[in-house]
Amino acid sequence: MYKNLKTLRFAKIISYVFDGSVLVLPVFLAVCFYGKQNLAAIVPSFLTAIIFTALIPYMAILLLYKARKISDLQIPKRKERFFPLLIINTCLVAGFFVLIYKQPEKLLLSIYMIYLLGLPAISLITLFWKISFHASYVTLFSFVYLIVFGKWGILTIPSILLVGWSRIKLKRHTLAQVLGGIAVIGTISLTVFYITGYLTTDYWAISELSGLLRSSSDYMNLVLPGFGLSLVFILAYIFLQTYFRGKNKRVRGLE
Repeated sequence: MYKNLKTLRFAKIISYVFDGSVLVLPVFLAVCFYGKQNLAAIVPSFLTAIIFTALIPYMAILLLYKARKISDLQIPKRKERFFPLLIINTCLVAGFFVLIYKQPEKLLLSIYMIYLLGLPAISLITLFWKISFHASYVTLFSFVYLIVFGKWGILTIPSILLVGWSRIKLKRHTLAQVLGGIAVIGTISLTVFYITGYLTTDYWAISELSGLLRSSSDYMNLVLPGFGLSLVFILAYIFLQTYFRGKNKRVRGLE
């Protein structure tokens, strides 16, 4: 009993740490400031992204919670989500026009576009089916770090599994709802990154995958003939065994 309570407490901590409004900060910090020289020029775009994707939406949700319009800050009840999601989506659209005016760099605008496309899509789905926002946000977080930090971003992939586990453990979502959140935002993210040129053959993951496939192809050219020959002998052996067993049974039957 005590062990189960500790597990549930840990799952709750994971859910709060990897909440969408929390993950916005490390996402845009990495995008805006990692490896940049002129940091002062980036601050206005960074603040715009943070204000419209996290600060205003979170303050609105906090006010709704204090006014008892919603029962939980993470809004687990699907019937309570419509008005908060309307506010959040409106903020995203308003922030997009402000961000365009600030003329942000390409990667920052690409990430914001994923929010702008992904959140309305998930919002529409959640009106009919309780898709996991947590799984969506942590997937975007991991994808962004894979783009920004390269191979080191692989360290964020377990966070997707951890968050998915926590939502299922807390009985906030089913496995299908978690996988749905990952699939929707994953598809949108890969599409945006491909269109904006971050998934070219120069990208480390694609180049390594291509190299792996080429190496596998060269290796298979050596292995397949031997495998095929072995398969012929195996099939011939099975055939002969079956044939002689059948023949022996017929002989015994005649005796």
